[in-house]
Amino acid sequence: MVAGGTLWKTHTSRFSLALVAITLPTSIVISGVFAAWLFWPTFSVTTFVISMVVSGFIVGLIALLSLIVQVDAPGSTFLKLPLQHIECFEHGASLRDASGELLGDLSAGTLRVVRTNMMHGRGLVGAVALEHAGGTTWVVPYQLLGAWSGMRAVAHSQQAHRIEDPLFNALLKLAE
Repeated sequence: MVAGGTLWKTHTSRFSLALVAITLPTSIVISGVFAAWLFWPTFSVTTFVISMVVSGFIVGLIALLSLIVQVDAPGSTFLKLPLQHIECFEHGASLRDASGELLGDLSAGTLRVVRTNMMHGRGLVGAVALEHAGGTTWVVPYQLLGAWSGMRAVAHSQQAHRIEDPLFNALLKLAE
């Protein structure tokens, strides 16, 4: 095997649960301390609720940003589920789903590796499309490539997955 890698997708319910698990206890502690400190020796429920909303918003934003950075880091599997596995060989490639079932094999003719341009933001970037019986999987390297000249951009409705450079280069060698 020349190169291989796994495509991941974010597990949204775990991501949301992690966000709530970080934000809620921290906000309750901050609000309780703030309300107790402000109205000592009594306790103001109104101040607690107001500070809970304000601190929840601020802590929630900070927690959201930190989770996004952890999840989107190259090579991170934090709060992610495996989606597909790509293996590149000297003269072929194979694509398997998370359970290991074969989706396509280049040598058997059930997988097509195509070099293409795709829209990213307001511009075009170079990508590789893996066309198999179950649909098309789009992959781009972490460091985006410029668009290939003379090639039209293909409209896509799925998310492009970021992969390591050695795997992307191996796929480019096999691409039509």
